[in-house]
Amino acid sequence: MKSLKRISFLVLTSWLPIVSACSSHSVTLVHPHTGATVECSGSGFGLGAGWVESYINDCTRRNEDRGYVRADQLTPEQRSELRKRGLLP
Repeated sequence: MKSLKRISFLVLTSWLPIVSACSSHSVTLVHPHTGATVECSGSGFGLGAGWVESYINDCTRRNEDRGYVRADQLTPEQRSELRKRGLLP
């Protein structure tokens, strides 16, 4: 009986972090020629937290294929040009 309680306790404590994990993430992308922006964001908890990361990566990849660049990866020249045109703060 003690071993069953111990196993139950171990199972519970090992699953608790997996089920209670949460994730919230956001990536902003900018089209360097038009200044258009796209935000890939999501949040989830428990087993859905892993899905959020996958969704963000897929969204980011699709938009990068369309010419968008992560806002934090714009070159100084791209950033300067977008600021001149009033498309970036």
